Amino acid sequence: MFKKVFGILSLSVVATSVFAIGTPAEAQNAGSGKTLIAQAGGVNWSTDLNAALSQARGTKYVFADVFTDWCGWCKRLDKDTFANPQMMTYLNSKFVCVKVNAENPAGGKAAAQKYKVSGYPCALVFDPSGKLLGKISGYLKPAEYQEALEAMIKNPPADPMAE
Repeated sequence: MFKKVFGILSLSVVATSVFAIGTPAEAQNAGSGKTLIAQAGGVNWSTDLNAALSQARGTKYVFADVFTDWCGWCKRLDKDTFANPQMMTYLNSKFVCVKVNAENPAGGKAAAQKYKVSGYPCALVFDPSGKLLGKISGYLKPAEYQEALEAMIKNPPADPMAE
C-alpha cells in the first residue's frame, strides 16, 4: 500500500513540476535566461534566434514565434495551436523552433525591430540557408497554421517583410 501511495505522490510531484512552468514563453521569462528545451512531448523551443539559425543551417527551416507577455492571442496560440499533437510533430520534424520575446532586451527586441514585426503573434519563417521566407501574423488553428507554413515554403511571398 505504501509503495502505491508513494508512487502516486511521486507522479503528482513530477506532473506539477512539468506543468508549473506553463507555456514556453512563460518558462523563458521565469528568470533563468537560458535556452529553453521543451517539456517532454512538446515543441522543442529554444530562445536564441541566432543559435537556431546556426543549428538549422543547411538542414531544416527555422520557425521563430515572436510574442509579448501581454499578448492574449500569443497565449492562445501556445495553448491551442502549438500544443496540438499533430502540430508539435510537424514543427519538430521540419523546423528548428525558437520563441522570441519581442520585449526582451537580450536579443528579442532587436530581432523584432530587424524583421519589422509590428503585431503579435508573428512567426518568422527562414529557409535552411537562414534567409527570411516570410511572416505569419495572428492566430490560426493548428491545421490552418500548418497549411500557411507549407504554402510559404512552397511559394514564399515577394516581400518577406510584409505582414
